[in-house]
Formats: sequence, C-alpha cells, structure tokens
Amino acid sequence: MKISTWQLFWIFTTLEISMSIWLTISPTIEIAKQDAWISLAVAGLIGVFVTYIIVRVSQLHASQTLVEFAQKLFGKWIGKLISLLYILVWYSVCADILRIFSLFIKQILFHDTPVWSISALMMAAMIYITIAGSVEAIARFSELAGPLILLGIVITFALNIPNLHLALILPIYADTGAIPIMKGSLVNASFLGESMMLMMLTPFIAKPEKLLKPILLSICIPSLLAIIATMMVISTFGIHIGSSMYFPYFAMVRFINYLDFIQNMDVWIVFIWIFCVLVKLSIYLFINSYGTAQLVGVKNWRRMIAIAAPVIFAISLIPANIFGILDYANLVWTSYIFPIFIVGLPLVILLVSHIRGRHVQEV
Repeated sequence: MKISTWQLFWIFTTLEISMSIWLTISPTIEIAKQDAWISLAVAGLIGVFVTYIIVRVSQLHASQTLVEFAQKLFGKWIGKLISLLYILVWYSVCADILRIFSLFIKQILFHDTPVWSISALMMAAMIYITIAGSVEAIARFSELAGPLILLGIVITFALNIPNLHLALILPIYADTGAIPIMKGSLVNASFLGESMMLMMLTPFIAKPEKLLKPILLSICIPSLLAIIATMMVISTFGIHIGSSMYFPYFAMVRFINYLDFIQNMDVWIVFIWIFCVLVKLSIYLFINSYGTAQLVGVKNWRRMIAIAAPVIFAISLIPANIFGILDYANLVWTSYIFPIFIVGLPLVILLVSHIRGRHVQEV
C-alpha cells in the first residue's frame, strides 16, 4: 500500500475543505464579527506551523506509525497509552462528523428519512472503499473528487458576486481588536490540525522526504477558500444572521439565481460535501482500524473494521439534542484536543526524537 505525496495532497485538501467551509464560518463570525476573515487568515498561519511540526515528526519516523514509534520513544506502556488516546480521539471525531453529515442530509434532502439509515449508507460506502483498496483507493478517489470540489466551490464564489454588499465587512479591526480575532482563529486552526493523522499515514507514502510542500499546500488552499467564503457570507447576510446559521456557506449558495435559469446550486454543493465527507470518514476508518490492529497485536488490520465501523456508527447515533450539533467541535475539539493532541504531544514527540538522535528514514 503506497501512495504518492500529491495523492496525499488531494486527501488532505479534500478533508480540510469539508470542515473549514462548512463548520467553522459561523462560530468564527460569532467570536470575531466582521473580522472573522482575519481570524481565518491567522488560523491558516497556525495550521501551517502545527502541520510543519507534524511533518517533521512523521519524517523522523517515516517507516513507522504513531503506534509503533510512540512505544519506541516512551516505552511500551506509555507509548501504548499515547496511541490509545489518539485512537480514541479519532473514533470520537469520526462519529461526530458522521452524525453532523447525516443530520445535514436529513434536513436538506430527506426530511422523513431516519438519521440512522443515512448514516448506515455512508458507513457502507466507507467500509467498501476501505476494505476494497484501503488508503490507495481513498487516495485515487480524492484525485478524482478533489479537482471537482475545488471547481464547484470557485464557481459558486463567482456566481454569488452580485449578492455581495462589501460594506458589511467594515470597519476592519476597529470594532473587534486582537483578542477576539485570535480567539476566533482557534476554531479553524484546530480543524486544520487534523493533519495529525499524518503520523499514521507516513509509512504508506512512497517518498516521505518530499512531504512538506504538498501537505502545507493542502493547508493553505482550504484556508484561502475559507477566508473568501467567510467574507462572502458576511457580505451576503451580515454578522448577525451569518453567525446564527449552522451552514452559512450552503445558505449563501441557495441565494444564487440568474434569470431563473442558473439556480438550485445547493444540490451540487450537497454532492460536493458528500464527496468530501466520504474521503474524510474513510481515512478515519482506515487509521482507526489499522491503529487498533497494531495496538492489540492483530496482523490482519481489515478484521478490525468489523469492530471500528460498528463503534463509530453507534456513537454517531447519539441524538443532537443531548449534545448540540457543534458542541463537540466548539467545546471538546478546540478546547482540549487541539492544545493537547495537535500541538502539545507532537512538540514533545519531536523534542524526544531529537534528543534520542533519530534521523529521517527514507523509504
């Protein structure tokens, strides 16, 4: 199982777009008001820094996954504990994304369809692509879907220009200040930190020494699109309506209408998001199954899909009225997972790796 660095670029570009545009705009506007686009620019810089650290860690242990090199660096038990905590994080975020996706599809397309059936269909697609081709199949699908996703988003940006009222993004900085802008940046920066899964994927990359450029581009492009999307949402709805929507970009696309001929673009955007989410959830299912297999000592990692998939599916069925639809992202991911698992532990691992004198391994 080997993929190229540019296939990895399409994987990360696709999965980062799915979160940056769909889930981070409204909470960022709520915090940073009309300067939310500045927050997203700052988030992009933070994401680049964090990803650089993760790339360096991954290159230092290019032939090993996190489960393997954590045990070598910290000893068997501490290493397994660190690996277990990361895997639990990946299980939880995968289930949360599946739940949000299913609720979104139910709300937009299938009002009378049970949420569990939508989740089950997506889970079936995830299982099929993971079993049939593992990370290679996911990478090839990303190569096909990624350019279509970028093209679709750029087209919606262009078509929405007549709906913009640029005065709504003024004044710049004066009404907000540095602290709200920095606080708002953490929302998107934490999602860009999903590059931490690279620590599980590096052994499957053909030339890990060439990781840096494609991975950093996969952070910069979604960040740029998120900045543009945020400016457009604010210029279309204003800060009060924009901050109250769960999916403001999708609502913005619904406004597109040219002579009653070019309209209903939201249907195209739904399919774009389905592609994004399929890539994201499939790669999470792969690393969860592979990591769990390594943790418990099972050689055939595909057997662990029979455990990982039902667990993810079951957690995703927790009703949204128990935990708010974005509470996991705002309260758990940003407040705890980002500082500990995306920033803190990779820095510790990098420091320990250099102390022990490890070098970049070329595959």
